[in-house]
Amino acid sequence: MPDFGFVDGAYEAPSIYQDAQELINWFCEIDKNDEAKIVGQPPKRGVIALYPTPGYTLQVQLPFVGEVRCLYTVSGGQILLAVSGNVLYKIDSTFTATSVGTLLSYNNPVSISDNGISAYIVDGINRYSYTWGTGTFATIANTDGAFTGGDKVVTVDNYFVYNRPGSQQFAASTALSTATPALSFSAKDGSPDNLVTLINVNRELFLLGETSSEVWQDVGNFPFPFQRIPGANTQRGCAAKYSVARLGETFAFLSQDIRGQGMIVVANGYSFERISTHAVEQSILGQTINDAKAWSYQIEGHEFYVITFPTINLTWVYDMMTARWHKWLSMDSFSRFNQFRGNCYAIFQGLNLIGDYQNGAIYALSNSVYTENGDTIRRVRRCPHLTSDLNRQFFSQLQIQFQPGVGLSTGQGSNPQAMLKWSNDGGSTWSNEHWTTIGLIGNYKNRAIWRRLGLARDRIYEVSVSDPVKAVIISANLLAEVGDH
Repeated sequence: MPDFGFVDGAYEAPSIYQDAQELINWFCEIDKNDEAKIVGQPPKRGVIALYPTPGYTLQVQLPFVGEVRCLYTVSGGQILLAVSGNVLYKIDSTFTATSVGTLLSYNNPVSISDNGISAYIVDGINRYSYTWGTGTFATIANTDGAFTGGDKVVTVDNYFVYNRPGSQQFAASTALSTATPALSFSAKDGSPDNLVTLINVNRELFLLGETSSEVWQDVGNFPFPFQRIPGANTQRGCAAKYSVARLGETFAFLSQDIRGQGMIVVANGYSFERISTHAVEQSILGQTINDAKAWSYQIEGHEFYVITFPTINLTWVYDMMTARWHKWLSMDSFSRFNQFRGNCYAIFQGLNLIGDYQNGAIYALSNSVYTENGDTIRRVRRCPHLTSDLNRQFFSQLQIQFQPGVGLSTGQGSNPQAMLKWSNDGGSTWSNEHWTTIGLIGNYKNRAIWRRLGLARDRIYEVSVSDPVKAVIISANLLAEVGDH
């Protein structure tokens, strides 16, 4: 039974007796040369492989030990702005952090944009500006513009555009300025629901409301330069204002409409397409999701959308290149899975940087690092149900083809292990753990094999790895025979 669906994405159905697949801290890689062979054909070895999610190392420890609320690379790429707690830091190309301003809030994500001269910062309640050339930081006065506050700010045609929380309104600054004229504002007016957030896509301004959305563009009007694009309205809104993140040439977010919520969609022109699966949606059903936060990153040709649900302590990741989902989870000191520690993202000086949601640390992601700043990463793959008309099956051998010879020279990982367990009742209960080696350093012919695995009518296998090595799974092969009944 070669490649029996062991190597694939996460999908746990509403009933685990239908499907109980799990994929934690691995992601799918598809061989594009053989991709056509997985459509309508029996699976073939190596078409899909599982690669370890990136590990990370500490790059900057900010003095304020709190939530890293935002990372933003200023135009030109020589300055990184970071907010930890209520402090705004400027980080230079040597990764030296300098405090440059103090915000009036400590919680909630922060949004930053710039116009090449100054950065504009919003934290929900207040607005701020920072001009790096002069080192000037200021809280924008309540008398500026038509209202105070803002959850999200973007730059369109050198205008800073931001929303008014809890309303339909949004405003625009003067071009190349942080000042907003009193009459330079308008409202998302196609439907009566409030404006939740906004995003600039190819110089068009997508306004995402509670249950509807519309698109505006710069037409040069005065005193407000933007105007709604006719026919660009949709009946889908945003369920979590911080869930919006760029993905490829478009963007994704957690959506809702007048009929329900909890579907993750991606924009396709002026319409939206569902990318979440029933498994993803089931995991958040009935939970608090309006605090979901998302960011995206690109590494080795993969475009990943990372969405965390803090209330339910869960992080899902969508890979745009393979259209598959996996979970990205961190472990605590009790070896329990928790949401991934990455709270926000920026690329700076060629590094993929993430900010920790607790401790003021900024880490550099790397596909060649296999720990979380020295802490263990546990990777889990649980395969589909193995049944044959619910007849008894006799399992004599399971072989997982790991990339062999990846052991380290010393310490943990010098003899990397894979742990196997199985369920004979659809995933309700599990066997003891059974260990085998992935392969010592240089042992390129090692075979990870488990034998004499007993019998079952409905078998699920789960394999996990915790050693800090390049634990790539290429394929799986199972030897089994079907009994009479």
